Amino acid sequence: MKARIVQVGLGVRGVQWAKVIRAIPSCNVVAFVARNLGRLQQRASDLGFASVPCYDDLPQALDDVEANILLLVTPPEVHHEQAMLGLEKGLHLLAEKPLTEDLDEAIEIVAAAEERKLQVGVSMNFRYLAPSQAIRRYVLGKELGEPSFSQFTYIRHRDGHRADLNSYCMTQEQPMLLEQSVHHLDLMRYCFASDVEWVQADTWNPPWSTYQDDSNVSVLLKFQNGMYANYMGTWTSGSNRLRFLWQIDFPGGTLVQKRQFCNLSVSRFQPELSLTGRNFKEEDDIEPLMPVDLPKVAAFTDDSQELLKSFLKGIDDKTIFETSGKDHIKTLCVVHACIESAKTGKRVQMDEFYERHNIPTHWVNQKVQSPRTSRNESGHPEGRS
Repeated sequence: MKARIVQVGLGVRGVQWAKVIRAIPSCNVVAFVARNLGRLQQRASDLGFASVPCYDDLPQALDDVEANILLLVTPPEVHHEQAMLGLEKGLHLLAEKPLTEDLDEAIEIVAAAEERKLQVGVSMNFRYLAPSQAIRRYVLGKELGEPSFSQFTYIRHRDGHRADLNSYCMTQEQPMLLEQSVHHLDLMRYCFASDVEWVQADTWNPPWSTYQDDSNVSVLLKFQNGMYANYMGTWTSGSNRLRFLWQIDFPGGTLVQKRQFCNLSVSRFQPELSLTGRNFKEEDDIEPLMPVDLPKVAAFTDDSQELLKSFLKGIDDKTIFETSGKDHIKTLCVVHACIESAKTGKRVQMDEFYERHNIPTHWVNQKVQSPRTSRNESGHPEGRS
């Protein structure tokens, strides 16, 4: 299809999206919308979109231009109103995560789109990164056996006062979970090719945090395929170093990702090593970590392009988009189950959570899809060491 996109929001992420759209020949921005019209016009002009009309009123923009897609790059607190306006006009919807902060509002959006036979996509673009693709292929290919457990650590000091960061997170409820951990929880669902069975979580806010609500998250998750995952994430560290570590243990070895967008390695388990040498082993007498050969990609650009292309293909083929609204509801349910667990101190069973929140059965039963459908998912990663 020829995509004619109304883009709402032209901040930090909005600028990235505008460049992504321009790089795809079948896509055009037909209108920009933001609250500050003067700033919006200047920014659009600076980006080379001077001929694209700018509005500070979304209903007016939707009345004035001929469009078929509404792209929301705005704070999630306003997504519901904006999304419903677009759906009522018959536009497909693509939105930055989370679809909404309120679970009931997200469910209403997805149900309204389903009723109108319109696509809803959510920008879970980290699925399209090369390490994420490789991890999923290892899991599905079973070269190292069935995955058993995983540790995912994301420790960062994100000062909300930075000019190049979204500031609305500073007053948001559960900012770490809703804005950052949502990516990581979604990645685990996708890369492990399994949905979550239960969660046990806690959240808190260190005294030097720049956020009003909890910026630290600790979660234990059990997945339906039997995997356990221990997740720790924070935006309030005592260091400005980003510490990213994702390790997945299989009977035949481990996968280790040491950087956020790259640096995936594999080791092959040698059980006989445990019987010789030092009892507490270090780098010189353990299985070597061998780098997995991955294509270089520009984070937030190449991954977003792949997501947008997949979204358009879903519209053209009338198929389920891989990071669809229905799939996102399950990730959002995991996020809100973590919030509930932190408040109650209790483990939350996801099947019971879905039922309590009236999630339709056919949404729950929708399988975690792969965005790279052209690849053989039962095969092994290409070019590995």
